Amino acid sequence: MARINRENFQDAKNVVEKLLPDINARMKFINFLGDAISYADVIKSNNWNLNLDKSGQFLRFNIGQEFCIQLNSFELLILCDRTTIKPVIEKENIPVIFLGYTKGVGNIRKTEIDKTPDLVFKTKKSIGCIIEHKNIVPYIDFFNQSNKDFIRAAMNTRLMPHMRQAHSKGAVEYVFSLFDTTKELELPNFSEFIKIEEAMLNKAKTLSQKERLEILNKSSRKPKQTTVKQVVFQRNPFVVAEALFRANGYCEKCKKSAPFFRDNDKTPYLEVHHIVTLAEGGDDTIENVIALCPNCHRQAHYGKTTY
Repeated sequence: MARINRENFQDAKNVVEKLLPDINARMKFINFLGDAISYADVIKSNNWNLNLDKSGQFLRFNIGQEFCIQLNSFELLILCDRTTIKPVIEKENIPVIFLGYTKGVGNIRKTEIDKTPDLVFKTKKSIGCIIEHKNIVPYIDFFNQSNKDFIRAAMNTRLMPHMRQAHSKGAVEYVFSLFDTTKELELPNFSEFIKIEEAMLNKAKTLSQKERLEILNKSSRKPKQTTVKQVVFQRNPFVVAEALFRANGYCEKCKKSAPFFRDNDKTPYLEVHHIVTLAEGGDDTIENVIALCPNCHRQAHYGKTTY
């Protein structure tokens, strides 16, 4: 294939059609990739790129310093969070090869996820999932949520200058010319919504006061409304009760007394925090919780380097 022009729509179209000739598999892939790009762009619009290989050997979607989705002529690689993709693969019996990396050895392919090391160094719990083209149509949608879990984690890395230079405007235009924008995007869960708000806040902080005030003068006084889904863990009430009893009205971090008493039962107000969070696979046990005053609880979540 002749040298590819990354800015050219037709070149991108030709490459993807050559890499993935089956139209049904190609449309499934395009919608999966378009959804992932849209999701990443909401979180941090300047920290991803789509790399169309100049020799036409692959199309690669990158998040920060990490590659995320890669299509070549014989297989599709999707990076996922291993803790969330493992039960899905086991339940659906998805034919997949796992890709990991070991220093001094290089990439490692395994059929068992627990025997496969993380694939990328800077994003913990990462695992590469390789599926053949023939399995894209029946199975690709099962990777959606876990791939988004990986995207959120990889956003903590920074896109490198050489990756920005490899960005293909033509490939982006091609993907979104076919992406089903009428498809209802999956609602973000509450934790995702909070992370998106934090990313927007961080972006606002980088502006000067003059720039912020100019934007505020053009902004609506009424906030927009959105709908999010909330996934919650059903915590064991006996663990909470025992932790509060153990604390005896004193924060187990700063050792100060609770800041006030609850109106309903006049007990000292403390909050029970999971040391290893439930979302990270922590146990809901008395050994994994600590009773904290509100200040220490906020520090546990937002000031971990000083906690």
